[in-house]
This record gives sequence, C-alpha cells and structure tokens, in this order.
Amino acid sequence: MPFLRGVAAAVIPRPGLERLLSSVNFAYAVGRGVFLSGSVVYFTVVCGLSPTQVGLGSSAAALSGFAASFLCGAAADRFGARRMLVVLFALQAAGFALYPAVHSAAVFYALIVAVGFVEYGVGPTFGAFTGSLIVPAERVRTRAMLRTMFNIGFSAGSGITALALLGGGALVRAVPWISSVLLLGAVLLILRLPHGSGAAAAAGRARRFGALGDVRFVAVTALSAPLALHASVLLVVLPLWAVSRTDAPHSLVPLLLVANTVAAVLFQVAASKGAETVRGAARLSRRSGVWLAAACAVAATAAHGGAVTASVALGVAVLLFTVAELQQSASGWGLSHGLAPEHAQGAYLGTFQLHMVAQGVLGPGVVSAAALSWGAWGWAVVAAVVLAAGALIVPLAAAAERHARVEPAGAPEPVEAPEPTGGSRTAVKELSQSS
Repeated sequence: MPFLRGVAAAVIPRPGLERLLSSVNFAYAVGRGVFLSGSVVYFTVVCGLSPTQVGLGSSAAALSGFAASFLCGAAADRFGARRMLVVLFALQAAGFALYPAVHSAAVFYALIVAVGFVEYGVGPTFGAFTGSLIVPAERVRTRAMLRTMFNIGFSAGSGITALALLGGGALVRAVPWISSVLLLGAVLLILRLPHGSGAAAAAGRARRFGALGDVRFVAVTALSAPLALHASVLLVVLPLWAVSRTDAPHSLVPLLLVANTVAAVLFQVAASKGAETVRGAARLSRRSGVWLAAACAVAATAAHGGAVTASVALGVAVLLFTVAELQQSASGWGLSHGLAPEHAQGAYLGTFQLHMVAQGVLGPGVVSAAALSWGAWGWAVVAAVVLAAGALIVPLAAAAERHARVEPAGAPEPVEAPEPTGGSRTAVKELSQSS
C-alpha cells in the first residue's frame, strides 16, 4: 500500500552508510532515553537530592553547552570526528556509570556538569562525522533520518525506564548502568564506520576559531534561536499554560507530547525537502517562523472557553508547533552544513548549535514569564519576535552564502572516495563532523 510504503521510507534508513549512522544514533538515543527520562526520580529517590538541587544541577549542565558546542566541534576538525565521537560516547558512558556514587550535592554538581559538557559536545561532533561521510546533497535528508531514529530510540529508552520504575528497587538503581552499557554499544557501532581524512585536521589548526569570527554566520545562528523556541514551548511553556490557564484536563498534556513525537517520527524526512541548499533552507526557516507565530496565537485562545474548546485549541496549537519544529530543524541542517567550509564543519556546526543552547537556557523562563504573566499579549510578543527573526534570516543567510563562496587561503581540496556498497545513494568523503 502507498501509505505503508511512505511510512517505511520515513522510518527505515537506506542500506549503507545511512543505516550504519542511524544504528549508532539509535543506540545512543536509547541509552540517553533510559537515564534522562527517569533522572529526576533517580536523583531524588536514590541519591537523596532535593528537587531544587536537581534543578540547579540541570541548569548548570545546560550552561556548559555554550563552551562544549564550539570546543568539541573544533576538536572534531583537528583530531577527526570519528575519533572524537568515540571519546565522547565513552566519557558519557563513564559519567552515567559514576552516578551511583553520587550521595552529596557537591559531587552531583561536578558530575552532572561534566556529563552535560560531553552531551552538548556530541551534537556538532556527530554532525561533523555525518558530513565527513555523506555528500552535501544528501546531508539534510540523512540528518532528518538520524533525528527520526533518535526520537524512536529515545522513546524506546523511556519505555525501558518506565518498566524499571514499575519494578522499583534494584531496577531503579540499575538505570545508570543500563544507559552506560548501551552507550558503549554505540561506541562499537561507530568503529564499524570509516574514518574521515587527515586533511580536514590540518585546516582546522589553521583557522581554529574561524566560525566565531564569521559575523554573518554568527548572525544567522543568533536569528535561529527564537525560531527554535518550539522546543521550550512544547516541553515547558505549553504544559504550564494548559495546566494553569486553561480548563483542559491535565491528562491531555502527555497525550499532546506523544502526538508531537509520533508526528516528528513520521514526517521529519518529508519536511526536510527543499532544505538541501542555503537559499531553500533559509526560506524554510522563514516559513517555520510563520507556523510558530500561528501556533502562539492558537495557544493563546485556549484560555477562553470550556474544557472542550481548550482541548481542541491546544491540539491544533501542538500540530502547528510540530510543523514549525520539523521545518526549523531541517532548515538548521541546511544552513549549518551549507554555510560551513568543508574543512571546518565541526567548528561551524558547534557554533550553530549555540542557538539551541541559548533557547534551552533562556527560552523556558522567558517565554513562560511572558505567557503566564501577560496572557495573550505575552504570546503576541513571542510571535512578533519570531516573525521578525524569520524575515531577517533570509537576506542574512544569502549574505553569509556569498561570503562563504570565497574559500579561505590554504583550504584543502576535498578527497573523493569510491561509492559505498549496499545500495545507498550516499558517498564517502574525506572530511569531518556531527549530528
């Protein structure tokens, strides 16, 4: 049936490099999902920490992402993305394995910040690694498939943790160990994949901080932060809004999040079409801003009317937020890979990831304060900021692309490799970088 074939194409990676990369991301996602979905319970029940201490530790870990994103991306250019990814996965596995030793706030803060630093470094490193193996025309689609597999894997990991919590006792205490073993399994899968070239590392030493000095690229990154607010809204702001300012039943909130996850799995690959070029990605980013602004307007209406009206409004809002999420994610891959020099994919992807770090640190507090304090006017302010960012990102991305066409002196020529076997339309290139 056409529908089933379409679903299969959206969730089943193509043979070859895409499937191998997806298997790595799936194993990594299961490992993270196992621990992160039950981390609050583990830290409070097993480690004896207070909710306030857990919250402060989580915030400190998020702040470490500002340094980790760029530094790990630059290190991927210098030392090779595959090698860096193995190191980061192994360090993360070790960090999870050490959580059972946490019995004081001081140890908890030190360990969660260290693990958080490593986690934020994985994104640009995996993106650089993907870029080192996949030809430019296929990178956006491959990143979309990787994100689909991550969502599936994280959901599977969350399910494992739910069963562990039902079992209680020793099963709950074993959660960090389960995550650690799964991450070590991801390391073994990485070792099945080919290396990038040494040429990229030489160029990385020549212009190690070139991404932060690329003003146009940094401007595109900054404008992407408000366009990525869908993440904060879906996970934090909308649930708070639904519970405190609408008559919708509280049980609706997790169902909306499940619907968002299912839609992301089924439609992320399809939503990535058109983002293969910088121009197309910028236009898709602008469209995502329109969808995000519309979602804010619909969410605001949920405060007026009874339970049925509020539930319908919240359902429509989640649908619109999901469309914005899928388009903005795809546009981000197109912009970051398309504007990054081939010899500095790690540093540029690490710099671009700062827009997600920024919205993750500032978004929940700022948007929650605006919506819960000012109601519809707060949602209107968020929508206005998003629309302005969407309008500006197209001309700025075009200017950044024109600037990027002037290749830096001494940049290496890409080294072509043979077409891989296995029926995949991807091709191996000697470069480096992340996911």
